[in-house]
Amino acid sequence: MKQQNSKKYKEHTSKRRKTSNIVYLTTLLLAFEAIGLSLIIFPRSTVSITEKRELKTFPELTADSYFSGDFTKQVSEWFSDTVPFRDELTNISTAIREIRGFRQDGIRLHNVGTLPSTSDESSSSSTSTSSSESSSSSSSSTSSSSSSTTGSESTHESSSSTSEQKKDDPEIQDHLNITNNGIAVVGDRALMMYGGSFAVSERYAKVMNKYKQAMPNVNVYSMIIPTSCEFYSPASLAGYHASELDNINHVNSFLQGVTPVDAYSALAAHTSEDIYLRTDHHWAPLGAYYAAQAFAKTAGVPFLDISEYDREVVHNYVGTMYGYTEDIVLKNNPEDFVYYVPKTVEYTTTYYEYELSGGKIVGGRPAFNGNFFVRYGDGNGMAYCTFMGGDSQIVKVKTNAGTGRRLAILKDSYGNALPGYLFGSFDEIIVIDMRYFTHNVVDFLTDNGTTDILFANNSFHAATASTVTYYETFLTQQDWGYWIVKEWEDSSETAE
Repeated sequence: MKQQNSKKYKEHTSKRRKTSNIVYLTTLLLAFEAIGLSLIIFPRSTVSITEKRELKTFPELTADSYFSGDFTKQVSEWFSDTVPFRDELTNISTAIREIRGFRQDGIRLHNVGTLPSTSDESSSSSTSTSSSESSSSSSSSTSSSSSSTTGSESTHESSSSTSEQKKDDPEIQDHLNITNNGIAVVGDRALMMYGGSFAVSERYAKVMNKYKQAMPNVNVYSMIIPTSCEFYSPASLAGYHASELDNINHVNSFLQGVTPVDAYSALAAHTSEDIYLRTDHHWAPLGAYYAAQAFAKTAGVPFLDISEYDREVVHNYVGTMYGYTEDIVLKNNPEDFVYYVPKTVEYTTTYYEYELSGGKIVGGRPAFNGNFFVRYGDGNGMAYCTFMGGDSQIVKVKTNAGTGRRLAILKDSYGNALPGYLFGSFDEIIVIDMRYFTHNVVDFLTDNGTTDILFANNSFHAATASTVTYYETFLTQQDWGYWIVKEWEDSSETAE
């Protein structure tokens, strides 16, 4: 009897196991079928808000690309890069990994040490420490700049009370995630670890000298913008990054006829304020205000106080660092993106946009007038594109400043936040991104009657070889033929 029952039990178990396997395999097949169909049916993503970039475009088929194998490789890259609902799937994946306590690209550490204080006393202390480790010239410039700050600095509040409460959360205070791509998330702030190169920074200084030599009657200025890593890294991260101040001083020591702008001291005096974004690799617009103020003083031009601006806010902003790190702490702790629009100056903004394919310039659109400030809704991760909408263009702003000065800003994306604070300082401002320019820079700026040139790049780009190559090429390249200056002058001029 027992043997019969045992046999029936085994048969029953075997049937149930087979049924379970069939259901399991059927579920898997249906899931893969659904995924495959979704990749075909749903529209493919073209832009990643999380990563703040345009996704790959479908490659052009040519005989060379087909027989070399490049075409199929590029199609494969396009297919994997433009998955439907890319950002949504990334966010779900990040949340699941966080629940499981797993990070693919980094490590979690605790007992970070003392996080940077937001008190003015702490700020000045850390600044003096950095200065004592650098050259004496830096120390003197720090003190002179700090004493020149205006009384308006006290009007700028730091983060909202909600944000301050979050900073008191022990879990956030203890949070440290160091990723393999050189980013550390300390508390609810992400920091790009700076490496630097004295050899490249010498080349960076010398290429600016070449601009001065090529245009001896034009004032040339160098503003190297430190990143948040320099001011907000705890002592426990000292071995992970180099000194940006040391590299800035090194660049300045090689300048000939080029005037340095001390943005470092201007920012160091205000580290208790929101001068850098926590969730983005850029500085905050308020930081750009203080740097622009330092530049205006160096250039000897008038400067509008921040009281002459309207304060605009994009709430619940999460910037580029979440896309780079996929650290859920950043996503769960959004910030306010605060920018300032001048209200006492008249200005007109004209754009010349480049046409891009695969990130490369393939043409140009006719010049048109538009808004300098692009307004984004709350929660939009593209808010840093508020200024001119991005980089792939040349922009000219005409103002009623009446100073007789015309400025050209040669910049990386940090420089996008600067021009809006200089509308009361220069009659004309031309903005040129180091990655998108198809003219001979000497001819171009001479034809436009430029009186001043400002190189505005962050510390990383000031120590990157490709930055030097871009600026060197501008000096020698022939016009690509996409556009002539007269197009700009002939465009209609409607004030914003």
